[in-house]
Amino acid sequence: MQSTLLRKGENTVLSTARTVLQMSVQGLSADVSPLLLGADGKVRGDHDLVFYNHPAQDGVSVTDTAVTADLPGLPADVHRVIMVVSADPLQPGAVPTRSPRLSITQSGATSASFTAPDFTVGETVVILAELYRRGDGWKVRAVGQGYASGLARLATDYRVDIDPEPTATPLPAQTRAMAGQSASV
Repeated sequence: MQSTLLRKGENTVLSTARTVLQMSVQGLSADVSPLLLGADGKVRGDHDLVFYNHPAQDGVSVTDTAVTADLPGLPADVHRVIMVVSADPLQPGAVPTRSPRLSITQSGATSASFTAPDFTVGETVVILAELYRRGDGWKVRAVGQGYASGLARLATDYRVDIDPEPTATPLPAQTRAMAGQSASV
């Protein structure tokens, strides 16, 4: 089996088959989240963000750092699937120390790989690649676009409504107790 090494901006034809995209980032705990996009380049709804709490949608699934796309099974209104790698939000300030790498495999077909360029401005989110329709088939493009402004900015760009972190509701003044003191009645 032959392997194609992609550079940023390059693309290659995929067979219309199940495709596995394996992401790896060294030195960083990262999450992989594909986004299913319509003809307008935006998600059709918030359900089109596939991630660890919503691991499958319309033929695209994610398991740890692998995304599986059943290309023939994708709905006709899905025109692109972008592969997003983001620093684990439980590691504030974490940025990739080495460029993310992508391996693309299809059963019985040519494999491809892409290593994103180094990022230099504190990017915490990277669009590594995109699958996109071309005529009756599919292609993959090496993207390598970083976001220093984080996942919230990427979500805004693709029209995903991310629920904000819950904020603590202050207790009414009469029931509050100071640390180390008991409330008196």
